[in-house]
Amino acid sequence: MSASKDKINRRQQIEAGTDKRTIAAAEAAAKRRKSNITYAIVGALLVVFFAFIFIYNSTFPSRHTTAVTINGQDYSVAQMNYHYSSAYNSFYNNYYSYISYGMFFDPSQSLGDQMYTEDTSWRQYFLDSAVQDMTQIQILCDAAEAEGFTLPEDMQAQYDESIQQLETSWSGLGYASLEQFLNMNYGTGVTMDMVKEESYRSFLASAYAQHVFDSYEYSQDDLTAYYAEHADEYDVISYAYYSAAADDAADAQAVAAAVDGTSLEEFEAYMSANYEDAAPSTLNSAGSNITSVYSDWLLDAARVPGDATAVEDGDSTVVVMYLDRDTNDYHPVAFRHILIQAEDTDGDGEFSQAEKDAAAAQAEEIYTQWLAGEATEDSFGELADTYSSDGGSNTTGGLYETVVKNQMVEPINDWLFDAARQPGDTEVISYEGDNYTGTHVIYFVGAEDQTYAQALSDNTMRNEAFSDWLQPQIDSADVVTRHLGMCGKNH
Repeated sequence: MSASKDKINRRQQIEAGTDKRTIAAAEAAAKRRKSNITYAIVGALLVVFFAFIFIYNSTFPSRHTTAVTINGQDYSVAQMNYHYSSAYNSFYNNYYSYISYGMFFDPSQSLGDQMYTEDTSWRQYFLDSAVQDMTQIQILCDAAEAEGFTLPEDMQAQYDESIQQLETSWSGLGYASLEQFLNMNYGTGVTMDMVKEESYRSFLASAYAQHVFDSYEYSQDDLTAYYAEHADEYDVISYAYYSAAADDAADAQAVAAAVDGTSLEEFEAYMSANYEDAAPSTLNSAGSNITSVYSDWLLDAARVPGDATAVEDGDSTVVVMYLDRDTNDYHPVAFRHILIQAEDTDGDGEFSQAEKDAAAAQAEEIYTQWLAGEATEDSFGELADTYSSDGGSNTTGGLYETVVKNQMVEPINDWLFDAARQPGDTEVISYEGDNYTGTHVIYFVGAEDQTYAQALSDNTMRNEAFSDWLQPQIDSADVVTRHLGMCGKNH
């Protein structure tokens, strides 16, 4: 602009003293120059202003501002947003049923305005969770890289499938673009490349953690000794109890005295004969899960079936009867099943006999179809994926593994743990309960090699060893947070 201005000045000097028309033309040109300069200055200011607004409101700062540094590795605000959203989504999915009833927080309101504790908001809670997750992933990925560990084929396939689903599912959810979907669900600045990288690191960290966990080895003597030291925590105690109000404490003592040394059946009969609508409840609980009010009494080695006592529990008195102690010296099992749930076709809120019979008939048809085919475990699994209404297993061939006693509903539990059970056994079992009503077609896969007692010891010892390896690295990690105020704004 300055060179152009000098040229005009030289021209004005040459033309000084000429006719009025030239002077007038020069004056008009000067006015135009002044206007052009003004417009240029205003235009430049507007460009700077709008550029600032664009940068401030765009994803640029999120991708180029460091939010946290872990052991020398910088993570941007956008990467922090990804892990923040992952922490939030994990919590939300796990506790949705509680959140939907107004517990924890209101997802329609800012988490920064809702308190997790007196001093910590829910937003800060998820920020802290994200940093913890990122620290653990960083440590595990660094260790995997140092060892030359790569993602196993099965987990690579899972990773590829998850990315493919993400890349294709957004279009049917009402979003204008993949970028909009990612920013709305994972936070400002998150890109597909970033999701791929962070997701891959999560998969790698998980796979390497499992690799370390599986690397520990223990002898049968080690497992037996460990279980013996923790038997009171792991043994399953079967007991019956009846809770009486505080003003009925004398009655509770009388009940305990009357039924002590008898049986569950006599306990039930005594309550039925002497009290209206009063019956003892029965439980099977690991020692570590029994209330401290009467756990010591139940776990006393002197207990024999039929022992009964009365203990105070706050505002009530509880009559407790010891029934049995299971030392978990049995083998967990694996089975496949096809569940056909009864349908309330008339919408009356109940299942008629005809509706239950319809489910049973469909289950029998599927069973007949399996028998008429190859009748193998694989062919059973294919039918389970096609017909079963059990969302927990109808994508894995109806398979359940490491099933322990009392994990399944009573008729299935009894069939699975029948001493005569053999691999390849099948059965059709109907069940009616509070959670569901329907008919199962069941295929028994077999019992596992370890007893449940050994499995409990093995798993606990591995967890302790893994924690002893990982936790010191987490505690000593060099973690520096910055600009967290820019993170987690989408919740």
